[in-house]
Amino acid sequence: MRFGADAPRRADGVEPAGRGGRAARLSPAAAPAHRRRARQTGTPGGAKLRAVRQAAGKTQLWVEAEAELGTGYLQRLESGKIVQPECPTVERILDALGASYADRRETLGLFGYRVATPPPTAGERAWAARVAQREVDAFPFPAYVLDCTHRLVCWNRHLPHLLGVRRVDPRLGQLARHSMLAAWFDPASRLGSLVAEPDVALPALIRAFRFEWQPVQAELWAADVLAELLRVPRFAHYWRLVEPEPPPTGAARALVPLRLDVPGAGRLQFRLGAEPFSGDARFRVVYYFPVDAATLSQCAAWTELAD
Repeated sequence: MRFGADAPRRADGVEPAGRGGRAARLSPAAAPAHRRRARQTGTPGGAKLRAVRQAAGKTQLWVEAEAELGTGYLQRLESGKIVQPECPTVERILDALGASYADRRETLGLFGYRVATPPPTAGERAWAARVAQREVDAFPFPAYVLDCTHRLVCWNRHLPHLLGVRRVDPRLGQLARHSMLAAWFDPASRLGSLVAEPDVALPALIRAFRFEWQPVQAELWAADVLAELLRVPRFAHYWRLVEPEPPPTGAARALVPLRLDVPGAGRLQFRLGAEPFSGDARFRVVYYFPVDAATLSQCAAWTELAD
């Protein structure tokens, strides 16, 4: 157990001076009124930490040992006696609790710290598939879930029909390992070969991508994802055309017009809409909305077919 800078805490709720004489944030007399009230009623960050700890079934003493904190530190933090902990201290507590990305983001945000957005792990992708499968299965038209790197996570029965493959076709698994967005821009891919009006659909896909990319574009991994997309010649071509445009600011960016020449079904027309997960915005559900009677009729026919 470590009894360094994290062990002693002043009664006024401010992290103490660290090594090298770093000044504490506030003196007791300078503490603003809202911080004095926080010490009496608790803080949102402290309350969230308590909820995460209780959901994990851990005691304060156990977390303090795992996170190398002084005895009683977590009780003071959860109760609001410590108002502004250091970011690494909160991160160690969350690590000890095995907190999810969503809980980490919320907790650190409540203490005023920015949270990095890493690509989801295999376990997080499996979680997203579990929580979303029922919703996409209930949607009467093609729908699927993508992660923030545009990999396919799960899909409903209509997507294989749209692609002309079986639900267990290995080509769907390839979309779980590679960018589905890149596939739209590859005319040799199953998706890219369906696009009937590339000069309409593909620029619209890039506009939607730019909107959805804004929250993560500063992350280190995001540059690698974009570089991979730009190696697809068709994507690079339309990117150069769209990049000078101001970024979209409204929800209309998600209504991507899509006309597809589907083998055995003819020309189908959709509008694509996307909604992020409420619990983890690194995932989003993509919905295909039919825009004409022929497409509605074809989707109804697919519903009647066995997988």
